[in-house]
Order: sequence, then structure tokens, then C-alpha cells
Amino acid sequence: MLSTHFLLFNILMLLGLGAVIAFCHLVLKPFQTHWAIVHARRMVAENRWQDDWRSRNVYRMLATARNDLEAAKLWQQLDAMKGLPHSR
Repeated sequence: MLSTHFLLFNILMLLGLGAVIAFCHLVLKPFQTHWAIVHARRMVAENRWQDDWRSRNVYRMLATARNDLEAAKLWQQLDAMKGLPHSR
């Protein structure tokens, strides 16, 4: 038989996990997208593509951004700079 304390602890743990997931989805993901847009603007303005981890992360974050027209436009410009065929 499960005790009341154990059930309450499990409920609180699940609520805490839900809060962490919601925070990541609603706060961190838009912040990452904003960071990627700022760096992509700079890369497009300088017309440079460096094959390093930062450029690849910016490219990936812009590709996965949802409902952001500026991110889509910058992704297309980076895609053209990178020389890849458009897959979208």
C-alpha cells in the first residue's frame, strides 16, 4: 500500500518536471532563437560563413525556429552562403 506522503512527493516531482519542461520550451527556446538571429544578421552583413561550431549552431537553430519569418529568411540567406541546395 502506497503512503500518502509518497504519493504527494511523486505528484510534486511530476509538477516540478513539468515546470522545468515548460520553462525550457517557453523561455529558453525563444532566447536561443533570438541569439541565433543576432549572430545570423552579423554573418549575413559580413557575408562570411565559417565552418565552426557556432555557425553550425546558428544554422541549425534557424532551421528549427517555428513561426519566425525573419529566422526563415536568414536561414535561406545562410543556406545560399553555405552553398547547399535548398531542401525546404
